[in-house]
Amino acid sequence: MEGAAILGIAIDAVPLHIIELINAYVATPPRDESQKVDNWTDRAVPLGALWGQQMVRAFDWEWAEVVHHDHNDVHLAGVFNRERSLAVYPLHYVFGCLKNEVYPTILLAFNMLTAGKIPELEAGGYVNLMDGVQHVVPPR
Repeated sequence: MEGAAILGIAIDAVPLHIIELINAYVATPPRDESQKVDNWTDRAVPLGALWGQQMVRAFDWEWAEVVHHDHNDVHLAGVFNRERSLAVYPLHYVFGCLKNEVYPTILLAFNMLTAGKIPELEAGGYVNLMDGVQHVVPPR
């Protein structure tokens, strides 16, 4: 199922609104004991793809596949700013939050980028933005 359909929103809605809905869904995913849900296929892939596309729309980032040589040459899809100083791996981040029941910082990261609160980083550094975005107190 497409991420926008999961959230019940139009694919061309305002990026901030889509991000708000993704963050809320990941924070408290629906629990339906009558259906078996695969967190990777049914949630992380469609919602992560939708999140990544909002980064493209809002910040002119780009999708790319990178190889992490420090992690057994695993290939990961992510979105990256044009300078390749920042990276977000939305599919894996969403999956990690769902699997570990961790409160997401998707909305916080988006708001920080919008407000210009992320410091300038070295081009080509591929710093994972989500590693450094933390709530002081999760808003649960």
